[in-house]
Amino acid sequence: MEKAKLLYFYDPLCGWCFGFSPVIKKLEHEFQEQIDFEAISGGMVLGERVKPLSEMKDYLKEAMPRLEEMTGVKFGDPYLEILEEGSLMLNSELPCIAMTVYKSMSNKSSIEFASALQSTLYEKGINLNEKENYQGLVENFDLPWEVFKTKMQDVAYKEKTYQEFQIGQQMGIGGFPSVVLSVGNQGYLIARGYRPESEMKAVIEEVLSKETANSK
Repeated sequence: MEKAKLLYFYDPLCGWCFGFSPVIKKLEHEFQEQIDFEAISGGMVLGERVKPLSEMKDYLKEAMPRLEEMTGVKFGDPYLEILEEGSLMLNSELPCIAMTVYKSMSNKSSIEFASALQSTLYEKGINLNEKENYQGLVENFDLPWEVFKTKMQDVAYKEKTYQEFQIGQQMGIGGFPSVVLSVGNQGYLIARGYRPESEMKAVIEEVLSKETANSK
């Protein structure tokens, strides 16, 4: 049986994806011999949806305690400060372009890079709309910053990023996080929204077992 592929549809600005990040990282670590994992950018906040954080403050303040309780993640004090101040613009474009550039420069885990992007915002409170703010993140992944920055400014990588958004649209992905496990010619939607690690592990093992039996 050929190696399975797991597509993790996420967005850097998706709070529930931030909560799901520890789950998907543990799954990649556990199943890396059997499954190739890839983070696919969703483009959740673009165009007319771009808005200041202040417009989402009431909703987020209501949702965040439940998210923290369910997932175990914690929003950092620096993020809580920028949420209170409210002027940060919510825009998925640049962090999604950063993911496209990362995947063009590294064979290492895109799951880990997705998690690091979200940590930059939700734990450290760093503005992901400013290119210079990516330097530390990029260097932590042992990539040359000047090359990375040049690629972020290249319209070709913006175009590739928007093409990636279409993958989820063409597959009918309606929200984030969503996870599709592909084995051979068969695809399984195994998460739509947050799902605990134990449930994810069980369904992945079930799919792999079924497909192994079918291939014999």
